[in-house]
Amino acid sequence: MTSTQHVSLFEFMPYGAPELKEVARKYMVRAVFASSAAWIVVYGLSLGTTTLLKRAPKETSVIVVPYRELAAPPPLSQNAPPPQVRVATSVAAPAAAVPVPVPDAEAPSDATIKSQEEIAAATPSVPTNDGKQDQIVVAPPTEDELPKFGEYVYVEELPELITQVQPQYPDIARDASVEGVVDVQALVGKDGRVKDTRIMKSIPMLDASAIAAVRQWVFKPALSNNKPVAVWVALKVRFTLH
Repeated sequence: MTSTQHVSLFEFMPYGAPELKEVARKYMVRAVFASSAAWIVVYGLSLGTTTLLKRAPKETSVIVVPYRELAAPPPLSQNAPPPQVRVATSVAAPAAAVPVPVPDAEAPSDATIKSQEEIAAATPSVPTNDGKQDQIVVAPPTEDELPKFGEYVYVEELPELITQVQPQYPDIARDASVEGVVDVQALVGKDGRVKDTRIMKSIPMLDASAIAAVRQWVFKPALSNNKPVAVWVALKVRFTLH
């Protein structure tokens, strides 16, 4: 009865369990030693690699300066002579050009030169306050120059229209029912009269009548520094049938 019970107890134990329990301690010790050795090897390799990299020679850039480009060192004492300066060899000066004689220019034989007395006699003289006469040169009178078309003239007040003559409507333009505005540039002189005209916007049938009317207009002249001046002004001449 005892043997039968002993056999029945072993029937419920898993297969191979006794063998694993016997070798488990041995395998555990081996695994701990193997893993420790592996970690020691890895640490040694990393430490050795770091040491080798630190001891490896580093590349450095070196600039070589030729001796002839180095400046002389400063003197050690104030009494020491200054460094010698290399003086460049002198170059011969270029030869001067040789002058070539040329014949003297002669004045024409028929040319005459007035003397100082003749010049003084031809110059008019005016009396001064002390009774003496000083010679002055009097320029001949010249007419006032009018500004050219498009020339800028500084004015403080533009011309002001005083008298405006209405243009005559041409029969041919009336029959053709032509109307519109003719743009005219007029040169107003210092006396307020129109000296010249230019057509800026043309209506062929009405241009002549517009110019004829503008030339009869009278203006208060433009002023610059409180003086009348001639200036170009823009005018509009309107033609309407109704």
